[in-house]
Amino acid sequence: MNKTKEEQLLAQVIGRVFEDAAFVFSDTLEPSKRPLAGTWDAQGVSLSFTGEHSGTLRMWASRGFACYAAANMLGVEEGSPGAREKGMDALRELLNIVVGNYLPLVYGEDPVFDLGLPQELFPAHLDRDRGDPGAVWLEAEGNAVMFVVDMADD
Repeated sequence: MNKTKEEQLLAQVIGRVFEDAAFVFSDTLEPSKRPLAGTWDAQGVSLSFTGEHSGTLRMWASRGFACYAAANMLGVEEGSPGAREKGMDALRELLNIVVGNYLPLVYGEDPVFDLGLPQELFPAHLDRDRGDPGAVWLEAEGNAVMFVVDMADD
């Protein structure tokens, strides 16, 4: 499968997972609407997988999106302390579901993958990921969300 097809597939999976798990609708984010470097207050999570194929998926989203997703997933008020505290947990869970749905679509149902635990990323990694030409950028509830895939075997 070529890189562009994988990126389109990832965007479709993300859209479906966001809708089903967090009741969030997303759409492609045009390059001109992406947050400027140094101005995006984004949180990041990564999830590595191993098996017949291995790699890592990383997700970056604004704190506002994290709170919104946590509120929707947990049934708490968006501006509440509970939503702010659970924002990173919501991002971890969304990434876990995205990876679990994405890998079988790319590699089929036969390969077995061992998924790691979603890990919080250091903000210093954001600039590197922003420059990835294969990054998938989406707009979700007025917030930018970015996904980056690194496949070790590609």
